[in-house]
Amino acid sequence: MAEQCIVTADYAVKVPEGLDPVQASSITCAGVTTYKAIKEAQLQPGQWTVIFGAGGLGNLAVQYAKKVFNAHVVAVDINNDKLALAKEVGADIVINGHEVDDVAALIQEKTGGAHSAVVTAVSKVAFNQAVDSVRAGGRVVAVGLPSEMMDISIVKTVLDGIQVIGSLVGTRKDLEEAFQFGAEGLVVPVVQKRPVSDAVDVFDEMEAGTIQGRMVLDFTH
Repeated sequence: MAEQCIVTADYAVKVPEGLDPVQASSITCAGVTTYKAIKEAQLQPGQWTVIFGAGGLGNLAVQYAKKVFNAHVVAVDINNDKLALAKEVGADIVINGHEVDDVAALIQEKTGGAHSAVVTAVSKVAFNQAVDSVRAGGRVVAVGLPSEMMDISIVKTVLDGIQVIGSLVGTRKDLEEAFQFGAEGLVVPVVQKRPVSDAVDVFDEMEAGTIQGRMVLDFTH
């Protein structure tokens, strides 16, 4: 296994001092992806945003929304362990989609309609709930990639001026900013380091949906 590689400097972003490389590895993917999505949501301090999916992506989305953008956050998932972690890292409200009859109606009741929603969940249901969760003028940012088609009411979208935006990863500038917030300790990726010999087990855990945050394979063990 190579321990170093050569890349074009224009496409490299320096990991700042004080940021653990293991945590930085999570920010290069999940971190910058959710940070850019929240920027696309045009989230302002004091506003409400809903993060659909509280896994490896959603956990970081909660942290960026709460601790960098100073917003109020609702986290929605179907796994109580992931919701507990979302609450621990700053979510104001957590909702288990399997335990609530109408997720969007509950969000409307609790927040008056969110200003934005970021969907990291790989679920058509989550995308539909997101559109119904935002207030007039709200923005829904699509990040997750389910294979299904999403249902959107044209009348609601037009009359309420709702915007649906796709967001894919981010720019090198976004990564630089995402790294810096990590180095400052505002955002702390939930990362577990495992020996490469555990790789098969890690994939099994990922498929079962039992992983909290991100796993990093250590090739030195």
